[in-house]
Amino acid sequence: MIKKLILTGLIIGLLTAPTLVLAADVYVTTNGKKYHKEVCRFIKNREATKIDEKDALAKGLEKCNKCFPDKQEISKSTKIPK
Repeated sequence: MIKKLILTGLIIGLLTAPTLVLAADVYVTTNGKKYHKEVCRFIKNREATKIDEKDALAKGLEKCNKCFPDKQEISKSTKIPK
């Protein structure tokens, strides 16, 4: 019985762990319309506030194209060696 409880607890823990990882911090400027990663060149030397990505989306902010490039853009710019 105890083994089943421990196993159930482990399974629940493993299933909920990925949802905790998805909550990422992003950075926004005072008048910005996009959110950025901490290392983005567009917010370097500017005052930026760290917020949760979910909050940025709730405020209607869009992701920065340089910080969060589309997968299609990456595949176009990546050269595959022959």
